[in-house]
Amino acid sequence: MGRRTPLSVRQVEAALSLLDKRAVILAYQAYQLEMHGVPAELFGDTFDDYLDASLKNGDRLNVLAHGTRDVLSALRDVAQDNGEEWPILRDSFAAALPGDVFAAVMEIFAQD
Repeated sequence: MGRRTPLSVRQVEAALSLLDKRAVILAYQAYQLEMHGVPAELFGDTFDDYLDASLKNGDRLNVLAHGTRDVLSALRDVAQDNGEEWPILRDSFAAALPGDVFAAVMEIFAQD
């Protein structure tokens, strides 16, 4: 079989529900807090409230959409540029996200 063309970051983001987008952002937040020592204050309750408000208002300001695209781009960059960190990041997302959301996120990578 030939290689499938990976979906673009925008295609994957568009396929996710608002709740899924919030989960992707929070999974990345948890990874950053745990693995890179990003200060909790950077995210904190205000950040969570902002995500919740975006979820409730249908992401009128595209906070979840932009945040998800940023996370997906970061995943792609780590996969391409940091072979040591990528398996840890991928496994962290696999553990944090529901299976169908994780599978959708992984669509940004080429598959055999």
